Amino acid sequence: MIRAIGRAVVTIAVVIYTLLDELLFPLFRPLINWLSGLRLFQRLGEWLGRLPPYAALVALGVPFVVIEPMKVVAIWWAGTGHVVTGTIGLLLAHALSLLVVERIFHAVYQPLMRIEWLARLLGWMFALRDRAIAWAKSTPAWRAAVGWVRGVREWVRGVLR
Repeated sequence: MIRAIGRAVVTIAVVIYTLLDELLFPLFRPLINWLSGLRLFQRLGEWLGRLPPYAALVALGVPFVVIEPMKVVAIWWAGTGHVVTGTIGLLLAHALSLLVVERIFHAVYQPLMRIEWLARLLGWMFALRDRAIAWAKSTPAWRAAVGWVRGVREWVRGVLR
C-alpha cells in the first residue's frame, strides 16, 4: 500500500514538473535565443567555459543554491494555502532556473566533465533521470498530461493568431 502511494506521488510530481518544463521552456526559447545572441552573453559563456573545473562548479553552484530552494519554498507556500503566491513563486523560480542555471550549466559543462567524480555522478544521474522518465511515460497519467499539454499549446496558438 505504501509503495503504491509512493509511486502515485512520484508519478504526479514527475508529471507536474515535466508539464511545467514543457509549457515554460518553449515560452522562454525566443528570449534564451535572443540573450544567447547578445555579444555580452556570448563572451560570458566563453569566459565560463574557460574556467578551471572547480571554479566552474562554484559558478554553477552559487546560482543553483539560491534559485532551486525557491521552488521548494513556492511549493510550501502553495501547500499552506497561499496558492496564488506559491504558483507565481514557482513559475518565477522555474523561469530563473531556465534562464540562469541551465545556461550556466551548458557553458561550464566541459570544465565540469574534467572533474572525475562529478562526471561519474552526472552520468549516473542522467541515466536515473532517463529511467524515471521512461517509467513515467509508460503511465496513464503521462498520456493524459501529454494530451492536456497539446490542448493547451493549440489553445495558446489559437489565441496568438
